[in-house]
Parts: sequence; structure tokens; C-alpha cells
Amino acid sequence: MASSSSHMDKAAGAPATTRSKGLSLLVAAVHNHKDIYRVDLKLIDAASGALVGKMDGQRIGKLLATGGLICHVPTHRTTLRVLNPATGSVNHIPAGTTTTTKNTVGHDAARQISSSSYVLGQIPNTIEYKVLRIYTPDKDYIHTQSCEILTLDGCGDYIWRPAQSPLLPVDTSIARHGAVAQGFVHFFMALHGLSISRVGQYNGIASFDLAKEEWKPSLLPTPITVDERNCHHDSLSLVELNGCLVFVYHDYLNFCINLWMLEDLAKGKWLKMECIQFRSVMLGWREPDKSQPVILRATQVRWPGEIFALPLMVLDDGCIVFWVQHPYGAVRVFDPKTRGFKNVVNMGKICNIFGKYKTGQVGFTL
Repeated sequence: MASSSSHMDKAAGAPATTRSKGLSLLVAAVHNHKDIYRVDLKLIDAASGALVGKMDGQRIGKLLATGGLICHVPTHRTTLRVLNPATGSVNHIPAGTTTTTKNTVGHDAARQISSSSYVLGQIPNTIEYKVLRIYTPDKDYIHTQSCEILTLDGCGDYIWRPAQSPLLPVDTSIARHGAVAQGFVHFFMALHGLSISRVGQYNGIASFDLAKEEWKPSLLPTPITVDERNCHHDSLSLVELNGCLVFVYHDYLNFCINLWMLEDLAKGKWLKMECIQFRSVMLGWREPDKSQPVILRATQVRWPGEIFALPLMVLDDGCIVFWVQHPYGAVRVFDPKTRGFKNVVNMGKICNIFGKYKTGQVGFTL
């Protein structure tokens, strides 16, 4: 793996030695105001909001992070960049075989990459990383999807291999509609052959086993059916918390965020974790007024305030870190004991949190 000058720099004032064990870091992409085609990558301490590392001036594109690696898919490029912030190393690998269309080159190859979704995951209890590529020929009307997989083994011989396609198309249009947990990639389903704006009722979750490189033959049921929900599908999310898959449900009728943790994948068993009132995480909310029209989705909110909060991680003390993206990006820490939050850091309008990890797990020396 070649060395690169784009090392994740130490932030001003950050210690040069290893940070305290278990420090929880968020990986953020902040759009560069001087160059709209660049983003600045930031490592943020989730508990304090302190900037502990940065890698500024990266080309815009898709970003993934897990276990201490960052995978970058630059826009309109046919190569991936795998970054190791701890060492500063960068590896360039092809973004796919582009064999779904024979003799694909140039513009057509870049178009195929733009129609692909990538997932970076790590096999539990190993140092093996894998990248799953899901190619959707027509993003507006999903009919079929094809998959490839690549192992990041550090040897430099990176070859994409054909992988099993999902039994039914999965929804890759929104990042929070998929998550990696305990070696499985999970996606909400998309209705076969229908417009992406009608991507189904999300009663089933497809799961891809990274170790076996195959999709589970049966769907994982969601913890609550569509008939039990007071929301539109864009108010549902899948996230990974403490290594477990978590189903997130924004209930705009009762003004609360419900969290279910997957307890047993084989049995499809979920455990209710939390029911958090909107006002305990987001600004501008009050007690629900039952006389008002039912709100089913965030876009129907008619008053000023924050409309969506996504859980990112659980800290060592049990507090839950949330990312509140609209109208201004902010990191909040919710305390289950006090049922209140503290505002950790404001990140501005044009920012996205795309990864997380603990320094004790990956050996950062920022």
C-alpha cells in the first residue's frame, strides 16, 4: 500500500499521542466553500465535539467508513480510493469490472459506476474487509440488480468477483435504508419494477452475508408492520449501534423516535430499545396536538424546527449520539436518564456524517 501526502492531519491542539481508549469518533464530510468539487473530511469526538483529525480537499463523491478505513468513490471516476487515516496510506482500486455491459469503456463505464452503490464491511473478529457493489441499471424503475464483491486483504491484488444478486431488488437510493452489522449487510426492499418513489412498504429486510458472500434466502421481518406505523417509508431507517442492527421509526403522530434492536437474525426477533420524544433530541417540538391533521412524513411538518434525527452510536455511559441534519447539521447526545440532550457541535448546512469508530478498536495515533 503506497504512502500518500493526504494523511489525516492532527487537528490544532490535539495531542500527538494515542487518544484515550474507547474515544468515539464520527467521520464527517463538509463541503469546501472554496471549491464546490471538494469536501473536507473531519474526525469529530462524538462526546465533546472536538476536532481530532482532518483530511481536507478531497474530491466529491460517495464515502464509506468502517473499522478504521475510509472508502472514497470520486464522482465521474472509475477507481475507488481506500484511505487509512491512521497511517496515511491510500490504495487505488477499480470501481467495478463494468462487465454488465460488454466492452464498456469511458463515459459508459463512469455512468455504470454512478448507478452503483457500494458497501464497506468487516468480517467479525477478523481484519478482513470487503466491498459489496450493487449495480442498478435504471435507478428510476428497478427491475434487476447485479452484485460484485472485492476483498481488501492488504496484498494489493484486488479483483472483483461476481456475487449473488438479491432475490428481489433492494433500496439503495437512500444511505440510511441500509446498514452493516455483525458481518451482514441489510437493506430495505424495493418493489420490483416500480418507481423508486414507490419503494414499497418496507415489511421485509434483505440480508447479505459478507463471509459466505450470499444473500439469505428469506427476508428479515420488520419489528412493526406497515399497518402499525404512523409514517411514510422515508421516515424509516436502518443503523448499526454497538455492533447490532437497529430499526429506527419516526412516529410523526406521537412525536417520538422508536428504536428496535435485532436480537436474533435467524429467528427474526427484535427487542424494543427506546421511545424518545422528538423534543428530547430536536428543537422546535412540543406535546402532540391530537386535534391537528396526522403527519406521516417529515416533509409534511408545517412549523419551523428540526424534522429528523438519526442515531449514530452509543457511548460508554449509555448516552446515544444523534445526527440532526435539517435545517442545520448538529451532533446531539441524548441522555436516557435525564431524557434530555446536549448540543455537542454544529457542523453547518452542507455536511454529512458517513462513518464512525472507536480509537481503541482501530489504533488511531492522531
